Amino acid sequence: MSSPCSHQHDVGSNNDETQAHKKCGFVAVLGETNAGKSTLINKMVGQKVSIVSRKIQTTLTRILGIALYENSQIILVDTPGFLRQNSVESLSKTAWDAFRESDDVLFVVDVCKKNFEASIKLLQKIDAAKKVSLVMNKVDVIHKPKLLEISIMFSQVRHFENIFMVSALSGSGVDDIMKYLSSIMPDGDWLYHEDETTDSSFEKYTSEITREHIYHRLHQEIPYKCVVKTENYQNQKDGSVKIVQNVYVKNNAHKVIFLGKRGGKIKAIGEASRKELSKLLEKNVHLFLHVLVDNETKFGR
Repeated sequence: MSSPCSHQHDVGSNNDETQAHKKCGFVAVLGETNAGKSTLINKMVGQKVSIVSRKIQTTLTRILGIALYENSQIILVDTPGFLRQNSVESLSKTAWDAFRESDDVLFVVDVCKKNFEASIKLLQKIDAAKKVSLVMNKVDVIHKPKLLEISIMFSQVRHFENIFMVSALSGSGVDDIMKYLSSIMPDGDWLYHEDETTDSSFEKYTSEITREHIYHRLHQEIPYKCVVKTENYQNQKDGSVKIVQNVYVKNNAHKVIFLGKRGGKIKAIGEASRKELSKLLEKNVHLFLHVLVDNETKFGR
């Protein structure tokens, strides 16, 4: 399925030899919640394909980011983290399924955290036979002696193929990861067309954009989970697109929070989402949001 927002990648050399010798493989991106996995995937792909939020557990389902580097197609599997209040053993089945399907693993760590116990426990659960590279994220905001201390601590837990020091937000160091992953991808035809950046449908992709703006706007007021569904979209004669989305919440109290005074909050969320969708889709977007109570909807808890 084509990406809803397709852009040409800079795939390096484009000569006949490169095209004749293609490589393709899966890479799981694991790590504690809010370590920067989604931001890293978006930077590697070159555009937003995975939701980014300060709210924990925002990635409900795995989302493939498809990155191209020279002759390699690198399929990045974003894996849901585990809830802070639960034990590491509760890591979702989706995360482990994605892990098992992947040839290699990027284990992302937020170096600004004060406690790495949860990350170490998760790291210890990874099969020793797997090839794991440590990605130390946010290195631009911490002193180098502390970085060395953290890298030594994790290296005592298991062997790493590489230790990358990056800032996923700025992109610093990300190219080193891409070069490495490209070098280890197995030979094989690309599984996706070169202009595809995700396997998400248009409906899922646009819903994720709105859900991100909900988290940004409501912060702590928000119910722990909400579900956004793109129910309908229509291309208009003037080249614009009309998108209708339903925001499902658990009860009327949550609905009141979402709506805000005189509908001000949901209006602000819709406007922010509309602007970003217009930019990503490169066309005018007419977005209509409806907040509905639905006790039957699965909210991922």
